[in-house]
Amino acid sequence: MVNGSRWMVRRRILILVSSIVILSLFSSALVAKFGSPLRCEFFSLCNKNFPSLSSIPYYTSDDELTAHVLAQDILSRPTLSLSVEQAKVAFMFMTPGALPFEAIWEKFFEGHEGKYSVYVHASEKASLGSIWKSKVFKGREIRSEKVFWGQIAMVDAERRLLANALQDLHNQYFVLLSETCVPLHDFNYIYNYLLGARMSFVDCFDDPGPHGLGRYMDSMMPEIRKSVWRKGAQWFAVNRQHALLVVADNLYYRKFSSFCKPGPENHNCYPDEHYVQTFLHIMDPSNLANWTVTHVDWSERKWHPKSYTIGDVTETTFAAIQAINKHVHITSNGEAKQTTVPCLWNGEERPCFLFARKFLPET
Repeated sequence: MVNGSRWMVRRRILILVSSIVILSLFSSALVAKFGSPLRCEFFSLCNKNFPSLSSIPYYTSDDELTAHVLAQDILSRPTLSLSVEQAKVAFMFMTPGALPFEAIWEKFFEGHEGKYSVYVHASEKASLGSIWKSKVFKGREIRSEKVFWGQIAMVDAERRLLANALQDLHNQYFVLLSETCVPLHDFNYIYNYLLGARMSFVDCFDDPGPHGLGRYMDSMMPEIRKSVWRKGAQWFAVNRQHALLVVADNLYYRKFSSFCKPGPENHNCYPDEHYVQTFLHIMDPSNLANWTVTHVDWSERKWHPKSYTIGDVTETTFAAIQAINKHVHITSNGEAKQTTVPCLWNGEERPCFLFARKFLPET
């Protein structure tokens, strides 16, 4: 009886060991064929349409998750179906007061009513009284606040202009301009260039030098990492989806508002050169042209670009700017690496610039 009991125990142990070995061999075969860990497809109750856990992006906070969900929804929405006659370009002027080139812009817009909208953020208008001579600009001022160079107030003015322009559903493209800007082409050329583009024109590049990555602070973490930090010119031209993203953003705007400020203690960070550029690079990098359609001359390598005087206003000057079809980025580090790339409009090499600045009032 004792021998029988021992035999039964040995038999059960043998069966258990054999089962473990068989199961181990079966699992190894599955892993070798399909990878590890075992996928959902092997279980009949699994829905094969569910993404695996490894494909779900990791977000550092609820705010970051919310921001990306909102961005995905905005970017996936079909654009409003409008005829050529219905779609408009919003021209948004950010100026202290009067526009010295008001007459030029009036001539530019003449005969194209219904294809454009004008919005003016005149931060010093309250102390200037009535400043407009042209009907194009009368009554087009939005509620404006004081703007200070290099501070978040610059971005606030940009977002304020975008929010006002977005109220008109016919506005499909949004161009930010200053009081020193002039058009380089006629209205139809610029209208077709912008509305025909499959991208937004935002100057956005990776500058490892002190005026680029050198302005980054660890306080931007965890949502804004060093690898996504970008720099570029303030003067953008964006489609409606990207305009909506900028206006709807709260998380990334708060970061820049809190930490990106002038002064050595803040790494001389200027929000107008980094916020829109970095934010849209995070949200939708593949649909950014990475150059601005507003030309400016940095050849003097100073804090501010070259100002065009009356002597610079010649046919030769304008023809030279109009002919530029490559965009140049120069890093701010000691090596000053220069990158020159063609301006590709829907894959076709085209002139880069539609506008130019900074023209002095006497010009």
